[in-house]
Amino acid sequence: MTRTKLEDVRLTQDVIWKVWAKGEIFAGNDPVFWRKDACGAWIYRGDHGKRNSEYGWVIDHIKPVSEGGTDKISNLRPVHWSNAMRKAYGNMECRVTAEGVHNSKPIQRVLLSLRSTLGG
Repeated sequence: MTRTKLEDVRLTQDVIWKVWAKGEIFAGNDPVFWRKDACGAWIYRGDHGKRNSEYGWVIDHIKPVSEGGTDKISNLRPVHWSNAMRKAYGNMECRVTAEGVHNSKPIQRVLLSLRSTLGG
């Protein structure tokens, strides 16, 4: 049986911390608790695996296992759960990024900007 999901691998706290350490540190925030993913979305350490959280994150393969990637730390990264769900051909589509201290969806920002420009 070929394994294609990281969920099939036993994630130890050591692995989770090593992947967490790969998140971007942002000045003025405690890096033990707060980081940003590759899209710039805020992620909160205590929200690992929580898909119902604004700051929830998962461990993602940089190169998918189905394309020859491995479960080595060098091929893993922390990403906001919504960004991990939006991959096409191995590329991450940034569905969530940060605006200030909150996460937002780029398309929503564009629509809100257009509304305010048009007086709506």
